Amino acid sequence: MKKSSESFQTAEPEYGITALESALQVLEAVGEHPGLKARQLAELTGLTKSKVFRIIRTLESLGYVTLDADHASVLGRSAYLLGKRAEQQWSLSRAATPVLDELAALTMENVHLVVREGLHSLVVDVRISPQPIRMYAQVGRIGPLHAGGTPKVLLAYAPEEVVQEVLHSNLDQFTGTTVSNADELQDILRRIRADGYHLAVSDLEEDTFSVAAPVFNHQGTVIAALSVAGPVMRLDTGKRREFISLVVDAAHQLSQALGYRGDLSAVSRAAD
Repeated sequence: MKKSSESFQTAEPEYGITALESALQVLEAVGEHPGLKARQLAELTGLTKSKVFRIIRTLESLGYVTLDADHASVLGRSAYLLGKRAEQQWSLSRAATPVLDELAALTMENVHLVVREGLHSLVVDVRISPQPIRMYAQVGRIGPLHAGGTPKVLLAYAPEEVVQEVLHSNLDQFTGTTVSNADELQDILRRIRADGYHLAVSDLEEDTFSVAAPVFNHQGTVIAALSVAGPVMRLDTGKRREFISLVVDAAHQLSQALGYRGDLSAVSRAAD
């Protein structure tokens, strides 16, 4: 089935803002004052005790709050994991800032920093091309993992269970060149791991290109992908080689800033 990539733009929230604000109030109160009971949290937040009790029960069911034998509240596992993700993304964005700035200045094209969230890709930072004809880009944009430059790089280095889940899913077609065959996609992923970068042309949005490379952390795990993207009319043979080299170098630089000490020389040679 062919889909428009516009479907991956961030949608307007459909939940009740007031209810969400109340829940976040309670969650923040638990984080700042662990061990309080519903009555104390109600006094602290200004909400009714019954409302706080309902919120606490909901947060407990989702793993964001844990209640002890006396019904005192502390943050739960889900809150811990969310905090760790936020810490990782914040550290990533800070380390990436000079790298993204330099890459954008050298290429004059869009530069994207993308992470994997489950079975989707998520744009966490962008630099917009100053040229009048350029790609649409937005922080917070969610996309697939089987189409586009950074998504396929993230998928190539994802855990095997993630790869298999994507391969056995419905591979939606966004353009006439989107890979919708699992065997073909698997071959592309092998090639990405061998080369250490990927060039995608018009497979997520028509008439666009994306040159992407993986970003490793200090443990040797790929935590993001970096790309240069723009209209395919500007991608001649010379630019193709230049962009691959620049993107691979930038990804190496960011990986090293994050503490990666692995051997990337083979990737550098492949990019030349």
